[in-house]
Order: sequence, then structure tokens, then C-alpha cells
Amino acid sequence: MHETETAYRVASGKLQMALEIGKLSAWDRNLETNVMVGTATFKASLGLPSDAELTYDRLENMFHPADLERVRQAISFGLRTRTPFNIDHRIIRPDGRIIRVQVQGGAVFEGDKPIRILGVVQDITEREKIKEEIHLAQKRQEFLLQLNDQLRSLADPDAIMEATAQSLGRFLKVDCAGYGEVDDTRGIILVEREWSKGVIGNEGRAYRLYDFLPTMMAELRQGRPIYVEDIRNDPRADKPEVQAAYSTINARSALAVPLLKDEKLTAILYMHSAEPRVWSTDDLALAEDVAERTWTAVEKARAEIGLRETDARFRLIAESLPALVWILNPRTELIYTNERWVTYSGLSPEEALGHSWMTAIHPDDMARMQDELVPVVTQHTPYTTEARYRSHEGVYRWHLIQGAPIHTPSGEFKGWVGTSVDIHDLKVTQDALRKSEEQLRLALQSAKMGDWIYDSATQLINLSDRAAEILGLPGGASITGEQLQSRVHPADLTRTSHVKQNAKAARIPYNVQYRIRRFNDDALVWIASQGNTSHAQDGTLVTSGIVQDITESKQVEERQQLLIRELHHRVKNTLATVQAIVGSTARTASSIDEFYQGFVGRIVSLARTHNLLTEDLWQKAALEDLIQTELGPYADEARNRIVFDGPHVELPSEAAVPIGMAIHELTTNAAKHGALSTFGGQVEVRWRVEPGEERPILHFAWTEHGGPRVSAPTRQGFGSRLLQRVLATQLQADVSMDFPEEGLRFTMTLPIPGAPPLFNPDQ
Repeated sequence: MHETETAYRVASGKLQMALEIGKLSAWDRNLETNVMVGTATFKASLGLPSDAELTYDRLENMFHPADLERVRQAISFGLRTRTPFNIDHRIIRPDGRIIRVQVQGGAVFEGDKPIRILGVVQDITEREKIKEEIHLAQKRQEFLLQLNDQLRSLADPDAIMEATAQSLGRFLKVDCAGYGEVDDTRGIILVEREWSKGVIGNEGRAYRLYDFLPTMMAELRQGRPIYVEDIRNDPRADKPEVQAAYSTINARSALAVPLLKDEKLTAILYMHSAEPRVWSTDDLALAEDVAERTWTAVEKARAEIGLRETDARFRLIAESLPALVWILNPRTELIYTNERWVTYSGLSPEEALGHSWMTAIHPDDMARMQDELVPVVTQHTPYTTEARYRSHEGVYRWHLIQGAPIHTPSGEFKGWVGTSVDIHDLKVTQDALRKSEEQLRLALQSAKMGDWIYDSATQLINLSDRAAEILGLPGGASITGEQLQSRVHPADLTRTSHVKQNAKAARIPYNVQYRIRRFNDDALVWIASQGNTSHAQDGTLVTSGIVQDITESKQVEERQQLLIRELHHRVKNTLATVQAIVGSTARTASSIDEFYQGFVGRIVSLARTHNLLTEDLWQKAALEDLIQTELGPYADEARNRIVFDGPHVELPSEAAVPIGMAIHELTTNAAKHGALSTFGGQVEVRWRVEPGEERPILHFAWTEHGGPRVSAPTRQGFGSRLLQRVLATQLQADVSMDFPEEGLRFTMTLPIPGAPPLFNPDQ
């Protein structure tokens, strides 16, 4: 007995585990008492407390009315045939929740009489919900695929709107559906097609969105869909006029989905029904998807219609234009050309495409264009040029080529569209005219002349374009005599007026030169004016003449006089310098040969400095050029024998001469006695410029290394006098000469002169 009970408990435990794993609840119905018992989860799945008494009659009252008869028939059939039954049906729990269960069971008989029914029940609500959602998703996907196929075959925007409204209305089982575009300024939606009860109607209808909800426009502009589940119970529709608006369209429930493009309300997909309705998230998602597809299809259809119309207009214009009209793809291949190119080139329509245009252009022009087209092709820019095209007769004619880049609305580059206009005759005429005008322009420009005529009737001086330009007036201007006199230089006015009056009285030509301030910029220019007075056929006096701009010739004369005076000054200064060199060299030389060598070297150094100065019209010389002139012959890059470093410094002639001679003396001394007299010697010259109170300060240093041992000189020669006395006196330089054993060190600090001091080495 104990073993039997143990086995029973084990079997019961296994059964309970199996039921829990399978999420099953077991039940037992006594057919005599109609009382039902079950596992702990059985009553819980029905929403009943665990201690509730349950009869089959009470359980039947919980069956969904639509499923009750089907459940009874299944149980009756199982009892009659002594077979198990398996049925799923809905149960309405006490809390109102509807669940779906799957019931499996069978009867226990005593003889031929059924006494009990045993079975299990499983809650399959979630499983069925998932199946239903999958089914609905499949239906929505099939709907969208069919809608896509339908829209793809339509080219009329109104037909697309009609197909969308009709398909979506039927699929969602609403009473009315429509797609409209929003006029935001007026707060209305314009509907071309609206589906209602299976019929397309209300063509071209407009709805005022504010009539349906006061906040409707604001919410739609923010991209929020509008739900109305029952307008009679909606707190947003408490005003009678809103209720009246919905009543007018026979609507209790409604859904409006906004479509925003570039943050602007563009269109609305809407639907409504005569009965209340709870709009699911699936309904909204589907409506939003359809709205987007509809807008895309409508815009594409409109774009294609516009493209066809544009293409038709383009071809009409292209064929009527007296020019070659063409389109190139990004590879510069012709993909379209008008008939005129076919006729001109003599090629067939097929041969005229591709790169046929390249072979028709003159080789000289094509060579030029290949370079010009590199940035055009790489940067997709406009292009304008002139080139010669070869006709089918082999004749080259000039064409003006103009091309503009083509881009799609998204910015994708598609090539160029352009024209080639025959300008050959114009080109020939322009070339002839240009040559004639160039000859006339050169003649007038070289003479700087312009003509004028005095009109005694209007008392105006009528100027040609060139004469007006000379006087600083617009081309073809006219002025009075008083206006002209007001611009003449006061010093020349009396003389000029006297010459003109005498010539007019004697009726003889006059020729006078005077200064005048131009009208446009007040610049003072020299004018040579010639005039003559004669009688016209009607007896009136006619005065005409020419004016010539002689400003440059006057400036040349003044410059020549200035240069002559400057030359006199420079020659006297140079002679004084040579005289000083002669005296100084003679006083320090111990022999004729020494005098000759010293004098010649100094004169050569002076000549080199003068050469640098005359290259700049005796204005200035660069310090680095003075150093290079003297030390250049001693340079040896391999041994770095000469090193000089410093910024670019321009020295006026008054400073360049003594500094150049000082560098010559330092170089000569280094070559005879210093670092440049032996192998391995080195000269370093470094300088810098710093700001001064009045003028920039030059810091100059000459350092020798690697030469013979150095000692201080026992007597002062010309070089020492020049370096110490002349530079200090003439240029206010602070000069220092040191003689350490390793080599001479010379430093000089001076303000760069601005005024020309007189150079005299004897001072």
C-alpha cells in the first residue's frame, strides 16, 4: 500500500511538471454533479480565485457567445463517438478580458455511460495574437506591393491620388479617404480626388482645416497626426461649429496624417467613418507609409510631365534656332544635337553623336581647347570660347561656343548644354574693323590728339571722344568756353587768352601750350592747342582745331634738366673724392710703386661702387652687393672661406661710397696681411638693422679667423684713417678695430643716412 501511494505521488509530480512545462492546466468535470475541479493554474487562467466553486454551467456562461455552439458540438461529438475532442475558443473573463484557449479532453465511461470528462486547457491568446499580427503584416505588405505596382503604372498625378484613396479606403474599411495638398497661407487642403463608399467623387474640393479642429493646423505643421475616435465625445470638439463640420461630411471618427517636406506642411492623407473607431498604431503606420509613397509618386509624375513638356519645348526651340544646339554627357560625348549640326557636318544622325565635334574643330583651335577644357571638365564649370568648325564642304567657319553645366535637383552633374553660333562673317568684319581701329588708335595714341568744333549758335565746344578723354570728360561731351578757361592754370591764362584773341581777330591759326586741370581727377596736364577760324557757307564763323596731351614731353624736358643738374653735382663730388684719394695715398705711400698700387685699387673700388649706383640711377646700392663685389673673388664654397649674412639693406649714394671703400680696404688688408693671405683663412661679415629714434641703425661686423698672427699696426695708413676717422665723421658711425692674435675684428654701428653728406677722406 505504501509503495502504491509513493508511486502515485511520483506520477502526480511528473504530471504536474509536464503540465507546467507545457503551460497546461488540467481539469475534471463530473457529469453527474456538473462540478468542475482542476489544477491551481486552471482557475487562475479563467480569472477566478482558487477557492471559487465552479460548475460547468458557470463555465459555459464565460464562453464567447460566438463560440458556444461550436464548443457544445465538439464535446457532444466526442461523447457520441467515444473519441477525444480538441477545440480552441474564446473565454470572457470576469475582468472583461477576452482570452483564447485550446481545450483537449475525453470522456471516462462505466460501461456505456460517460461519468467524467478529463482534459487540459492551454492559454493560446499570445500565440494567436502573434499569428494575427503576422497575418495582418502580410496583408499590409501585400497591399503595399499591389499599391506600388498600381502607382508605377500611372503617369497622371490625379490618377495616383485616386488610386491611393480608393485602395487605402477599402483596405482599412473606412467610409471615405482622400489625399490633398495644403495651401498653408489659406489654411485649406485642396483635394483633386476623394474616395467615398467605393466611388471617386468631390473632384477639386477644398476643406478648411480650422473647421474640423481649432488646433488642427498647428499640430499638422509639427508633423503630428490627428486622431478622432468619436467626435461626439472628443473634448477638442466641444464647439457646435466643429460638430457641424463633421456632421456635414457624415463622420464620427477620423484620421489625418501630415506630410512634411523641408519642415513645411505639404500634403495630408485623411480618412473618416460614420461610426466610432479606435485607430491602431498599425493603421497610423500604414497611413504614413502610403502618404509618403503617394507624395513620391505624385512628385515623380509631375516631374516626368514637366520633363516631357520641357523636352518638347527644348526640341522645338533647338530646331528653330539658327545655331548648333547640343548636349554633352560628363565624358564630353554628344548625346543630342539638332538637325542643323547634321546638315552642317554632313554626318548621319548616328555618326553626329559621340566625339564627332572634336574631329570637326580646326586642329589649332582644338589644341587650345584641350587645355581650356581641363578645369571645365574637372570642375564642371561653364565654358565660352571661339573655334572654327569644318563644314561638309571642307570649309572652316568661326563659331561662338557657349556651354552651361547641367545638374539634377539633387546636385548630380549630368553634362553640359550649349550652342555654337556661326560668327564667321562677323569675325571677318570685326577683324577688318579692329585693324582699322587699331591703326587709328595707334595714330591718335602716339600723337595724343583729339579734335573739337566751336558752335557759335549754342556757344558750346563739341569735343571728340579723344579730346574729351584728354580733358577728363565723358566721350562726346560739350563744354562752354568759360568752363574751359576755369580749368586753365592761372599762370598760363592771360597768355593763352591773348594768343587766341589775336588769332581770331586776324583770322589766322594759333598754336599755344598751357597747363589745365582735368575735369574728372583735377590732375594738372600740359595741353598743346591749335585752332583756326573760317567762314561757313551761311557766312557764320566756324572755329575748329585739335588738342594734344604733351604732358609726357614736358616731363621729359624737366627730367633732362634735372639730370643735367644732378650730373654736374655728382661729377664735382666724384672729382673731390678722387682728389682726396690722391692726396691721402701720396701721404701714406713710401714709393711710387706703392702709391700706384694703392691708388689704382682705391679707384677701382670707387668705380665698382659707382657701377652699383649708376644701375639705380645714382640713388642707392645694396650693402650685400658692395660686400659681394669685393669679397666675391675670394669665395671658396668647399672651404667656406667667405661667410656673410644679414638682411637686405639699401644704402644711399652718400653712404655707399665710403662704406664701399671701407670694405675694399678691409678686403685688401685681409688679402695682404690677414685671413685671406693664407690657406684655411676665413672672413665672416655679418650685419643687422634695428629701429632707431629717427633712422634705422646698421650694426656691421668684420671678423677674420685662421690667418697669420695679428698685432696692432705701428702707424696709421689710409685704410685706418678711412675706417676710423672718415666713417665716424662722415656717417656718424661708432667704429671699433681690435687686433687679437687670431685675427682682425672690425665693428661699425651707424644710422643709415637720409641726407647726402659730403665725402672727404681728409677730414
